[in-house]
Amino acid sequence: MNLNIENIKELVSKAYHLNVSNAFGQAGVNTLNQLLNSIRLLYQKCPPEAIHTTLIVVQGVNSTPHTPSVSTENHPIKLSNHHDLATRILSHPKGSELVVEFFSNGQIHFHTPRSQTNLVNLAKESIVYKFLCGTEEILVKDSHTLIPKVSPLLASNFCEPTLSSLELALEHYANHIATNSKCRILKDIWVGGVDGPRLVLVNKPESYMRDSLAQALMLLGRDVTVRPEQNTDETKPVDIRVEWFGSGSSALIEVKWLGKSLAQQKSASTSQTYTTYHQSRAQSGADQLADYMDRQSRHSSATAPKGYLVVFDARRRNVKGPLDYLTKEDALHYKDADITYNPAHHLTRTDFSEPLRFFMEPRESHFSN
Repeated sequence: MNLNIENIKELVSKAYHLNVSNAFGQAGVNTLNQLLNSIRLLYQKCPPEAIHTTLIVVQGVNSTPHTPSVSTENHPIKLSNHHDLATRILSHPKGSELVVEFFSNGQIHFHTPRSQTNLVNLAKESIVYKFLCGTEEILVKDSHTLIPKVSPLLASNFCEPTLSSLELALEHYANHIATNSKCRILKDIWVGGVDGPRLVLVNKPESYMRDSLAQALMLLGRDVTVRPEQNTDETKPVDIRVEWFGSGSSALIEVKWLGKSLAQQKSASTSQTYTTYHQSRAQSGADQLADYMDRQSRHSSATAPKGYLVVFDARRRNVKGPLDYLTKEDALHYKDADITYNPAHHLTRTDFSEPLRFFMEPRESHFSN
C-alpha cells in the first residue's frame, strides 16, 4: 500500500488551518506546518508502533530556546537532531509521559515531567500534539480534536506503514498460504507432496518455510528490503531481516517448526527414522530470538528493531509415518492448541512481538472413518 505522507500532512494541516488561523493568525499557520513536518521527521527515526509512552509534542507560536513554552524547571535535555531524540523516546518504559518542544531554529528540548502535563495551559500559546497507543490529538487554545485515521495500516497519519504492514502481511500469509501450503515452495514440504496426507515433513523443512515466507514478504512494497538468513553479528544468523528505507524500523524474523519430519538416513540399508519437535522447540526459538535482539541493539544503528517468532505447526496426534490414516480428531488435535511461553519475552520486552503460530492443516480426504 503506497501512501503519500506529504499529501496526508497537507490534508491534516488544512483541516486545522481555520482553528489555528483564528487562534494565532498566519504565525500560527506557519507554526502548525513546522510542527507537522517535525513530527514526520521524528517518525522516520522513531516509528510510532514502537512508542509505548504518552508522547506530547509542542511548538510555541512565539517561543524560542530562551523563552520556551514548556517550563524548564525539570531541566530539559537539549538536542539538535531527530535520531538522538528517537533514541531517548524509545529508551523510556511503558506508561511514562514524555514532552518534546520543537523550535523554529531546529533546536529540541526533551522533558520527562514528574507530574502530568497541563495541556490546556500549553495550548493557550502553542500548538500541542498528543500521541498515545495510536490515537492522535491536536490542541489549539480551546479546540481539542482527535485526528481521524486515514488508514488502519497507519499507526500515525504522519508515517509510512512499516511494522503494521508487516504484521498484516504475516496474518495474510498464515490464513491464505501456510494453512494449506498454497505456494510453490511449501508444496514440497510434505512427504507425499501437498496433495498427500500432509502428516510428516521432509528432512530439514525449515529452509522451505523461511524461503516461502521471505518471498511473500517481498510484496510489502518498493521501499522494503527482505533478506533471508542474515547475521545479527559475526556468529548468530537470523532467518529473515526486513528493513524499510528512510525509517528506523527493522524486523528480525525467526522461523521454527513443530511436528514430525524425516531424519537423514545414515545409509540406504538403515530403516527410516524421524525427528519430532514439540512445544519446547517454540520456547527455544523465543529464547534464541531474545538473544538475537540483544545482539542487534549492540551491532545495528536502527533505532527501532523488533523481533518476530513464527512457528509453523505441523503437529499430528498418534502419527507414526507419512502414509498413516488418522482420525479427524487426531489429525486436527493441535489446530487450536496455543503455545505457552515461559519466559514470555513478548510480555516483558517492547522489542519482541507476540509469537505467531501457523497451523498447517492435513488433507481431510485422508482421514480415516
